[in-house]
Amino acid sequence: MRIVVGGADGAIGRGVSARLVTLGHDVVGFGARRPESWPGTVEFVTSEVYLADTTKGADAVLHCGGTHGLDGVAADVGRVVVMSATWPVDDTTAAVDGAIVVRTALVLGRHVDDAVLTRFTAPVFVDDGSADRPLQVVHAHDVERVLVRAALDEDLPTGRVDVTASEPTTLRAIATAVGRPVVTVPGPLARVLARRPVTVPTLDPTALREDWGVTPTYDAAQAIEDFTLACRGRIAVGSAVHDIPWRLPRVLSIPAVDAPAADGVEPVPAGPGEVTGEFDTPIDPRFPAFIATNLSEALAGPFSPSSASVTVLGTRAAGLVISERLRPGGAVQREMSVRTTGVFGHRLYAGITTGHFMAHTVPFIDPNLVLSGFFGHTEDGLELFGEHLPPVEPRGLVRQLRGGLTFANCLVGLSAGSRGDTQAFVADVERLETAATDPTALDDQRLRELILLGRDHVVHGWVLSSASILLCAGYGVVMRLLCGRDVMPAAGDELVSAQALGAVHRLAAAARRDPVAAKLLSEPDVDAATLAARAPAFSAALSDELALIGHRGPGEVEMRSATYADDPDLLVRMVSKALTALPRDLPRLPQVPLRARAVGVAAATQLREREVRRDRMVRAIWVLRRLLREQGRRMVDAGQLRDIDDVFYLLVDEVNAPPPDLAGIVTRRRAEQATLQGLVPPEAFSGHWTPTEGPTTAFGGGEVLHGIGVSGGSARGRVRIVQAETIDDLQPGEVLVAKVTDVGYTPAFAYAAAVVTELGGPTSHAAIVAREFGVPCVVNARGATARLVTGTVVEVDGATGEVHVL
Repeated sequence: MRIVVGGADGAIGRGVSARLVTLGHDVVGFGARRPESWPGTVEFVTSEVYLADTTKGADAVLHCGGTHGLDGVAADVGRVVVMSATWPVDDTTAAVDGAIVVRTALVLGRHVDDAVLTRFTAPVFVDDGSADRPLQVVHAHDVERVLVRAALDEDLPTGRVDVTASEPTTLRAIATAVGRPVVTVPGPLARVLARRPVTVPTLDPTALREDWGVTPTYDAAQAIEDFTLACRGRIAVGSAVHDIPWRLPRVLSIPAVDAPAADGVEPVPAGPGEVTGEFDTPIDPRFPAFIATNLSEALAGPFSPSSASVTVLGTRAAGLVISERLRPGGAVQREMSVRTTGVFGHRLYAGITTGHFMAHTVPFIDPNLVLSGFFGHTEDGLELFGEHLPPVEPRGLVRQLRGGLTFANCLVGLSAGSRGDTQAFVADVERLETAATDPTALDDQRLRELILLGRDHVVHGWVLSSASILLCAGYGVVMRLLCGRDVMPAAGDELVSAQALGAVHRLAAAARRDPVAAKLLSEPDVDAATLAARAPAFSAALSDELALIGHRGPGEVEMRSATYADDPDLLVRMVSKALTALPRDLPRLPQVPLRARAVGVAAATQLREREVRRDRMVRAIWVLRRLLREQGRRMVDAGQLRDIDDVFYLLVDEVNAPPPDLAGIVTRRRAEQATLQGLVPPEAFSGHWTPTEGPTTAFGGGEVLHGIGVSGGSARGRVRIVQAETIDDLQPGEVLVAKVTDVGYTPAFAYAAAVVTELGGPTSHAAIVAREFGVPCVVNARGATARLVTGTVVEVDGATGEVHVL
């Protein structure tokens, strides 16, 4: 169907349009201005064009802005749906001949219009005498579902239908939930300050329930709780909503990656058609260079579509937040907000040209030093600029001073609010996990809502983690200025990313104290079930550790991957191998000069904060994975999918609003992933990329592979090339060599002689854990997995970054 959505520049209009597009309909947005998040592939018409011209030939018109302008709808439109809000009072709520008029209560939720945010994020809430009167509310998602059904279901009766949650609440309850004090102001002044209507009509949801068979998924309390996520970290001043400088609010709208820039520059494909994946990023030719580095640690790829709709969305939201904090302005800021990260061959890349301009915002520091701290030396020799340069302000003294103020504001402000943001996110994930304790007991709509909420929690986790990386990089710059060299302060025993490796050490120690467990672990076919039956004390310790780190595992951000909770036998085998490993001396703490110790403490604190945020984000992914598997099971039972894991080849939005021919979509995407899996993508490229040919010769005796030493000490052992699915092949005393590792690999550090990765920098998660536990580690060793051969004996020097082939 061709459906014109009026008011598509508002939150409800955008949400309805997205659902209709996912369902496979031809959507035309209509509004005062095109939203930045509007996809480039979906038509949008500004309201300067007459509505009659836009709606001509449409199957339906769905207007989310009241009845104003509906007299311009073309006469041949067969179906008209109108959303009419009752708070504030809409004087145009009368029925429209031949139309469905959807009246809504106060719309709440984590994605709402600025008008609602402005009401409830003011510093105080003024009571005009109505704060304790019953107030009807409804969640935005419930409204969107009703509107979509009204547009598509031809059997529904025309006329008015009211949409509201079953039980009312009060304005005071909402104000209290979002943390705003209620102030009583006497007299007529109260009504002026409160800016609320005197009367609000009472809605009757009887027709919705009896004629439509619809009951809203969210009750009033749940809608308010979800609304607090949108209000957190925001404050209204006058008629505008602002981010609180020391907090990180949730991103409400992410710019579309395929839309043209404000100056008209169109994005272009970076790869040839046969290797461009469905979710790959078109690039602005003025910002041509991209690099696969620490991002690949999170999602090595080629990733699944479900991972694309979670992690890729999260990295893009993080780029938006960073651009708003650094504020370089103009085309550079827009590029940062849209393509700080890119996707090529369904693998994550960082925009290195964008990173160059980002580094220029750091005052009085060579940008190359900042880039090397993030990306290592992979970008050496890469052309950062295309034929046309973006318009940028010269890096003069005034700009550096301004950058210094921005830099200091980010460092001090975000550090001040860091703990609060982290604690709030931890609580959010705990509530999600509680709600999803038994996915099989959830009704279908509640299950889909928790999937959407889990996705949005992961996106926010990426925002928080990326802000922590920004803070850690900032403190690194200050430490360099104070110390004259790079100094990485130790994060200490509280480092959350070290818990998985610590768990292996603790379990190995427990096994040494338990002769039965030690004997069982020495047998080749030991498993968790046998340990539970014959070594209950050790099994109880294993259960405790799984409760702590069970959500982690190799390739933990990829939705298809198994975690240690999914496969506890993998952790058992790692403990068994750790029992035979030689003890390792803990590293000496780096010497931080007295003048830099206060900064070093702050830097270590932020490093720990970053790992807590990342850990909770991974926990949210773990919960989301369980919810998706339950959804996949139900879709298999309904005949929509063939296999439960087919659900990972759908986007999260497609799970919520299934498009036609799900089985065909899954088949096509599985084939595409198999094709992309056979490609060797470049580590970095500028403007255009093609698959690389692997080296034809392996390293021979006497040759040296150079990388960046991130954890001192040297070790000798045989090479073992591993990926997430083959980490179990690593044997005690071997050198773990991988394209990239995430925290889920780190339990294997307990018995690996050393670690070598092709990608990554000094601040990668694995590098941090290796330093804490004294594991020799070299990152950014280009060609390691291609030219080192399993079984080759090497010596790894974690201080110099050299890998000697013996």
